[in-house]
Amino acid sequence: MTSSLAPTASSPRQPDVADADGIPQKRVVPSPRGKMDPLLRDDFQLYVRVGLLLSISIYTAIKVNAVVTDPYLDEVFHIPQAQKYCLMNFRDWDNKITTPPGLYLLSYIYVGFVQVILPIYSFIEAHNPWATFNPTGWDTRPGASSSFTHSSLIHCSTAPLRFLNVIGGSIFLPWLVYEICLYVHSPYHQVIPPAIPVVVVAGPGPGGSLADPKEVEKAKRKTELPPGFEPKEPSLKIDVVEERMNAEASAAQTAMNVALFPLLYFFNNLFYTDVWSTVFVLLAYRSYLQYSPWKSAGWSFISLLFRQTNILWTIFILILSAIRIVKRLHPPAPSSLLNHHALTLNAILGRAGFGGLYDPSVIYSDVSDYLKSILSIAISGYNNLSPVLIAIEPYTYVISLFGLFVWYNGSIALGDKTNHVSTFHPVQLFYFSLFAMLSTPFVFLTNPITLVVTTAKSLLGSPLKAATTVAAALIIAGAVHQFTYTHPFMLADNRHYVFYIWRRTILAHPHAKYAGVPLYLLSSFFVYRQLGLKTPPIPETSRAINPQSSPVIFTTHTITFLLAFLAATAGTLVFAPLVEFRYFVVPWVVWRCHIGIGDGKNERQDGWWKKNRIGGVDLRVWAETVAFLVVHLVTIKIFLEREFKWEGTEGMMRFMW
Repeated sequence: MTSSLAPTASSPRQPDVADADGIPQKRVVPSPRGKMDPLLRDDFQLYVRVGLLLSISIYTAIKVNAVVTDPYLDEVFHIPQAQKYCLMNFRDWDNKITTPPGLYLLSYIYVGFVQVILPIYSFIEAHNPWATFNPTGWDTRPGASSSFTHSSLIHCSTAPLRFLNVIGGSIFLPWLVYEICLYVHSPYHQVIPPAIPVVVVAGPGPGGSLADPKEVEKAKRKTELPPGFEPKEPSLKIDVVEERMNAEASAAQTAMNVALFPLLYFFNNLFYTDVWSTVFVLLAYRSYLQYSPWKSAGWSFISLLFRQTNILWTIFILILSAIRIVKRLHPPAPSSLLNHHALTLNAILGRAGFGGLYDPSVIYSDVSDYLKSILSIAISGYNNLSPVLIAIEPYTYVISLFGLFVWYNGSIALGDKTNHVSTFHPVQLFYFSLFAMLSTPFVFLTNPITLVVTTAKSLLGSPLKAATTVAAALIIAGAVHQFTYTHPFMLADNRHYVFYIWRRTILAHPHAKYAGVPLYLLSSFFVYRQLGLKTPPIPETSRAINPQSSPVIFTTHTITFLLAFLAATAGTLVFAPLVEFRYFVVPWVVWRCHIGIGDGKNERQDGWWKKNRIGGVDLRVWAETVAFLVVHLVTIKIFLEREFKWEGTEGMMRFMW
C-alpha cells in the first residue's frame, strides 16, 4: 500500500535546502495528480502492530488457561453469571455482583457467534488432519473439566469467555486509540465537520441571532487579539507525505502501547469488565470526534452497562460538545490557541458577551486564566444556550436514564451496596497523577537542564506562581491529612500489589503519608501540563493541501479540555473509598491518547529525540513499548508461578494487579 506514496520518476525528490540561518530544511514534495495523494490514509502500520499484539495475547492466554483452569478471584462471580445468560436465564442475578450486566450480554452474543462459526472449523478439522489444535480449556468432551450438561454452555466455559477480552484488548482497543490519536494529533487526518444547524432565536438573549452571518462575523471580530499578536507562519519546509506517514506510525505505536498498558493488558487474560468498559468509552469518544453525537450517546449508554462510573465520561463528552459548538460559532483567534496573551477581565467578559470563549493553552496559563476561563464558559454558554442545548441533547437522554436508574435502585451500585458506600476521597486524584507519571516516565524525557529550568519557572517564576504553588502544596497536605483512608478490603487481601505498596509506604510510619506531598505536587504538574504540549501549526504550504489543518481545530490542549478531563477523572475517583489501580484505567487511557510527546518547539529540549526516530516514531514511545512488555512478562510470570495457599480455602492464590 505504501508503494503508491513513494516518489516516482516523474516527481524526483528535491534536495534539501538551507534557510537564512544555514539550517537544512526540507522542500515540500509536489503531489502529481493520480500518482501520490499526501492525504491518502494507510493503516498498514496499525495492522502490523495488531497482528503482533494478537500473537502475544494468544500465547499468553494459552499459558494462563493451561495453569489457571478454574475461575479466579472475581471470575467466580462473573463466569457463573455469564453462563446463566448463555442459558437465556436473564432473571437470575447474583447479589454480590455490583456492576451492570453488559459483560454477560456481550458474552451471550459472542458465544452465539462462536456456535455459528464452529461448524466451519469442524469441517476444516475433519478434512485437514493438521487442523486439530484445541486451545487449553476448550476441551468439552465428557469428563473434561470445562464440560457442561447443557449444550448451550459448551462454548461458555472459562477459557472461551476469557478469550472475549483478548479480542477486545488486542483488536478493538488499539484500533480505537489509533483513530483517536490521528484525529487529535495529526493535521493530515482531521474530520471535516458538518454544517452547523440553523438556529434562529429572535432578539437578544440566549443564542440570539446566531444564524445571522453579520452577528457571527461581529462575534468573530470580537474574539480576535490586537494587531501584532498574530503568530508568524513557520518557515519550515516539510515533506507532506513523510510527515503524514510518520503521524500514522506514531499513532499506531501509541495504540499498541495503550493496549500493552500492563494494568489493562493483564485483564485480557481474565473475565473482567475492564477491557470492554474501556472499549465502549473510546467508541463513544471516537464518535464525538467524528461529529456523530447520537452514535456517541448510544455507545455511552452501552458503556454504562459495563461500569456505572462511565457516566462521568458521558458528562466529559457532553462538556466537550458544548464547548465545541461555541467555538465553531465563534472561532477563537489562532494565536490564542498557540500562545498566552494576558487579557484583562473586561476584555474576556466582552468576548464572552459575544459568545467567544477565553480558552488559552494549558502550558501558557496560570491560575488566574483558569478562573477567567470558567467565567468565560458560563457567560458564553448562556449566550449560546440554544445551539448548546441542541449539541448536548443526545447525552442528556443518557444522563437522565442513568439518573432514573440511581433513583430506582437507591444507589449507584448493584448487589452488595453495604461494601460499596461512596466516600469523599480527594487524595485519589494525587494517587492517579503519581501513578500516571511513574507508569510511563519516558514521555516526560527532555533535556534535564531545560526540564529543571522550565519546572522552576512554571512553579516559582513569579510571585503569583510561587503563591499558587505554596497554596497547592498546602491544599494537598490538608487533603492527605484529612482524607487518607485505609479501606479494610485493601489490608485483607494480600493477592493484590496495592496491599504491599500500601504497607511499605503509607503505613510504614505514622507520618509517612506526608512524604508524598511533594511527589503529588510535582506529578500533578507534569501529568496535567503534558496535555498542553502540542506541536506548532503546520505551514501554509501543507494547510493548503488540507484546509481542515487549521490550528483552530487543535483544541484539546486548552484549559477547557483540561477542566473537562479533571471533572471526569475526579468524579470517577474521589468518591471511591478503595484504592484500586483498576479505577485508573479509563482516565489513564484518555490522558495517554491526548498528551504531547515533547514540546515540539524547542530544538534544544526535544531535538535529539525528534531527530533520532525509528520508523518515524519518537524513541520515547519505543522505550515505553519495551517497558510495558517487560512489566507484562514479569507480571504474568509472577501470576502463574508464585502460588501460595490460604488456610481454610481451596485452590491456590496468586499475585495480580
